Amino acid sequence: MSSALISKKRILLCLMLFVLALPNLHASSSEVNGLPNPSTRTQYSSSSWFASADFLAWFPSEEVTSIWADVINEGDNTSTWGYPGFDLKWGYGFRVGLGYNLIYDQWDTSLSWTSFHSNTRHTLSAKPSTVIQPEFFAAWLSGNWSESISAKWGIFFNMLDWELGRSYWISKDFSLRPFLGIKGGWIHQSIHVQYHRLILDYTIHTNNSGKEHVKNNFAGIGPEAGFNSKWRVFNFGSHFLNLFGDFSLAGLCGSWTVGDSYNNTLNKTCSVNTKKNTLGAFTFRGFLGLGWDVDINSGRSHFAAQLGYEMQLWLNQLRIATFQLQRLHGDLTLQGITLDCRFDF
Repeated sequence: MSSALISKKRILLCLMLFVLALPNLHASSSEVNGLPNPSTRTQYSSSSWFASADFLAWFPSEEVTSIWADVINEGDNTSTWGYPGFDLKWGYGFRVGLGYNLIYDQWDTSLSWTSFHSNTRHTLSAKPSTVIQPEFFAAWLSGNWSESISAKWGIFFNMLDWELGRSYWISKDFSLRPFLGIKGGWIHQSIHVQYHRLILDYTIHTNNSGKEHVKNNFAGIGPEAGFNSKWRVFNFGSHFLNLFGDFSLAGLCGSWTVGDSYNNTLNKTCSVNTKKNTLGAFTFRGFLGLGWDVDINSGRSHFAAQLGYEMQLWLNQLRIATFQLQRLHGDLTLQGITLDCRFDF
């Protein structure tokens, strides 16, 4: 057998051995504790439980809050109609959570509760030759106009989120945590309106008054999915400065209870009764900003703080009936500043 043929066989044998060894070489360089994607938990971490607490300063907005009253000015030769709008105000809330770091595959699971409340007051007063016509259906059915309106619009947001995820490194300084979970809770909206100095039959001015209560109550539950991402931009020993971005989507099977009732001092009562609707509700959440992490007790514990902009979009949340648009389908947006703190212990 020629030396050239022996050399070719040796080269082929070396190539075959190298190909067979590739999976083992990759595993030795990328696996940690037998896992194909190294977890973000430190090697010496003994933390099993973690707790979080968030402070929320959000601004709510709803697509059709402008349609709640008409201001009509009737002159000799001209008439004008306008709607002044109802601007919701900043509100405050909190989010608290408790979680556990599982041993199996280094998953983690957590349950959190978000509570947010916003109250807004608004007043309209008619000028000479001007009247105010209500747009909420029950008051409109009464045929009563007024010279002055004062209203209070309240939003009560309570939501529970259960997640099951795993945080791992996809590069030296970038980590990802995909998760699946369940979202459920309720969003109640309550509107109380006072009508002062009623105008009867569109021409008779009186000192009578009226009250109206409108409710838009939603409750639902459904699947949720998303991911948390974190990029370390500076490393100061056991302290780390990060940029982060969290995103999630959820689809809830929800029910809406909507009601509208009006009564005045003349003992006149009007009500709008609608059937309870069971429909799908879709929501999106995004949270982006700057974070700071520190390892405590030689990496056995961990503290993290994140400050950034959070936005939640709830599609077709407002479903009350008005004269102009009949049943509304207004999107609810909650956006503002969130401060998140977490401690692994």
